[in-house]
Amino acid sequence: MEIQKILVVDDDKPISSYLQRKFAKLGYTVYVAEDGEEAVKQAFSNRPDIILLDVKLPKMNGIEVCKQLKADETTKSIPVLMLSAKAQSFEINEGLEAGADKYLCKPMSFPDILGEIRAYERK
Repeated sequence: MEIQKILVVDDDKPISSYLQRKFAKLGYTVYVAEDGEEAVKQAFSNRPDIILLDVKLPKMNGIEVCKQLKADETTKSIPVLMLSAKAQSFEINEGLEAGADKYLCKPMSFPDILGEIRAYERK
């Protein structure tokens, strides 16, 4: 699976801007959403190859975003990597039960995030 388009969903502007710059430098097309509703709209309109999704978001949290995307035929096959500071085991389980393909705990270095994305390219 070749990954060219990444949707970064995080309401923390410094984090989303940083990830956007780093991925763009590597040649990826990067879309950014700062709330859950925008994330769903962008997932449907831009059809990213992978989604980095924060859990704590305005308007609709990441759990609800993930459930909505995984319930729809057009977006259910897009890998969703939840990236959150919420690291309790019940929170991780909640993300995975919502359909996340992986749950990553913040803080996480860019090389680690990139490694997780590249793992999907090898699938």
